[in-house]
Amino acid sequence: MLPLLFLLQGALALPSPVPLAIPNRYIITLKPNATITSHLSLLNRRTSSIDKTYSIADFSAYSGTFDATTLHSLSLSPDVATIEPDQIYSLSTITTQPSAPWGLASISHRSANQTSYLYDSLAGTSTTAYIIDTGIQTTHSDFEGRATWGYNAYPDSSSTDNHGHGTHVAGTVGGVKYGVAKKASLVAVKVFDTGSSTTSIVMDGFNWAVDHIISNNIQDSSVISMSLGGPYSPAFNTAVQKAWELGIVSVVAAGNEGQDASGRSPAGAEFAVTVGAVDVERVKPWWSNYGASVDVFAPGVGVESAWIGGDDNAKRTIDGTSMATPHVSGLVLYLRSVEGLKGARDVVERLKGLATRGVVSEEGVGSPNLLAYNGVEE
Repeated sequence: MLPLLFLLQGALALPSPVPLAIPNRYIITLKPNATITSHLSLLNRRTSSIDKTYSIADFSAYSGTFDATTLHSLSLSPDVATIEPDQIYSLSTITTQPSAPWGLASISHRSANQTSYLYDSLAGTSTTAYIIDTGIQTTHSDFEGRATWGYNAYPDSSSTDNHGHGTHVAGTVGGVKYGVAKKASLVAVKVFDTGSSTTSIVMDGFNWAVDHIISNNIQDSSVISMSLGGPYSPAFNTAVQKAWELGIVSVVAAGNEGQDASGRSPAGAEFAVTVGAVDVERVKPWWSNYGASVDVFAPGVGVESAWIGGDDNAKRTIDGTSMATPHVSGLVLYLRSVEGLKGARDVVERLKGLATRGVVSEEGVGSPNLLAYNGVEE
């Protein structure tokens, strides 16, 4: 885990917001030459409450509740080495989902034709997926209230999923039954309605998602998922690159034209994580795009997930690299929550490093023979 604090000239930096931080509670670590008893005697007990002290060799620290004024004074104290928020910890256990959708079983086993999904119970805790698509039926039971509307870029359309594609994708990313990262938050960014869209509309939605991630400082706990594509666009590919340089991971569909993915956008973007599809036997279907622009393959044939409908329990089974993509988007969030991965490059390198090698058949000229895997059996 990266350090929460860094030194400034003459004073400690106060902690930045942390997703699992407990409000107003902090752990104060003293410098080796400081005496904890004399240091504590100087604290104003009316504005602070100390409940634990720690001492191991020359390490000494204490925890408690402190107001902003006291926290600032502590940051100036010559006795204090670091100040960090007290955070929520949880037990991490491996959970088994029996009779799971085959795509979930596939990404949690090295061998084919498995029926259970094995996953760490953290599974996307404190992470967020931006689903740039047709919207999400946020009331669907599979989302447990974790899906919200973010932005509607499609002109003259309602902030509802009128197609079903986006709801299906969101279900695979983070649904409680159908999803990889079962505790992730899901944000709907609508760029399609019931038919086609344009590069300019999709880029508008993408730009909004990037701005929202940056403004909330969640580059290290989010992913942009785009199960979409179109003709080659230098502008769109550059936008994906610039988002990457800001630390944002974009996972995109390779496309369903049966051609080299490099000629499509954003599939051909150098800094996108581009996903091709396989079936249950780990064979690439003829329609899945391929080539050096593809980073990894994932389940994309006969994928069951959530769908739009009046009872909020609808489901549908469909095919496409659109279905493969959210398996990998969910996996990015899964790895971030379970392994604490932060930077975009670290996440993508881990994703590729974990992938099962040499098991995809008919992968296509230039494609990497990598199948997405969550590492649970390692």
